Amino acid sequence: MARNRNRDIGIEQGINRIVEGTLMEGSIRSEGSIRIDGHFVGDIHTTGRLVIGVKGRVEGNVDCQDCESEGVVTGNLRVVGLLTLKASSAVSGEIRYGRMAVEAGARIEGVCKLDDGQAVEAAPQDESPFTNVGHADQPLQQSA
Repeated sequence: MARNRNRDIGIEQGINRIVEGTLMEGSIRSEGSIRIDGHFVGDIHTTGRLVIGVKGRVEGNVDCQDCESEGVVTGNLRVVGLLTLKASSAVSGEIRYGRMAVEAGARIEGVCKLDDGQAVEAAPQDESPFTNVGHADQPLQQSA
């Protein structure tokens, strides 16, 4: 009689986990989902979902499809789909998102930008978004 080895596989199959009490350093590239309840230092790139638990901490750059955070992220965060920041979450760095939901109490220190999926070109540092139209008595106008 053949034994079915797959019968004990739960819903969490395919989720990469860093459990509480674990410190991991390096780089993660995954096509699956990732859950972090411990401390991760490095860059994360996943085409799946990233979940950062209440005691989870990420220090580095993150690029993922969807993200739900209850923990702390220090670094740049790019979420193609939905970014959900729970009340206990904190992000310090640039956030680029497709859609975003923020609960009251979540802390953001940095810049939030809607990411339309197109490549971003850095503007020269000395270039101002304002132009002087040649009238000293009139305020500067923003260029289109």
